[in-house]
Amino acid sequence: MKRMLLVAMALLLAAGTASAAATMQKWTAGWDNFGEPLNYKKSKISWSVNSAKSTLSVTFKLVSATPGKLYQVGIVPFCTTFPATFGQFPVDLGGGTCTQLTRQGVTASAVTIELGVVTTDMNGNGSFTVVIGPVVAGTYEVEFQARDGAGCDLTGGAGNGSDCADDFQSPGPFGTTTTITIP
Repeated sequence: MKRMLLVAMALLLAAGTASAAATMQKWTAGWDNFGEPLNYKKSKISWSVNSAKSTLSVTFKLVSATPGKLYQVGIVPFCTTFPATFGQFPVDLGGGTCTQLTRQGVTASAVTIELGVVTTDMNGNGSFTVVIGPVVAGTYEVEFQARDGAGCDLTGGAGNGSDCADDFQSPGPFGTTTTITIP
């Protein structure tokens, strides 16, 4: 029994060295919409890197947002050039030269990677978790986003209309980034 416990503890410690502890971030009002409801104290993004697998795990959590709404969530790397994919996800506009955007009085070059959708319940609560990978080793300066609706820049989606506006961002304001390093 003691031997099994020691083996289990050794496996747990070995698994812990591959994954970093999750980093928690708060949402702020988005680049485009500043009046969308959200409990900013309880809503968050948490992310972690598994260096052994070269993956990035992200959980988007919304609390007291608009009930029964779709929020398309993604990651926005700031860059000059970017590959066509980020892990298993295609980059909007196919990668290459990053697109210049001006939001909140700041101009920066970036690409967008659409990851999924948070669907809120009758109380405006919802979450979405995704594992991205393998991701090419590097240091990425990013913002997380939640869009006003779903289908932006996706085949079969609603296109590039009002659903492409950002309701929430993290960190913020636009151009303030989080550094994610994939070894």
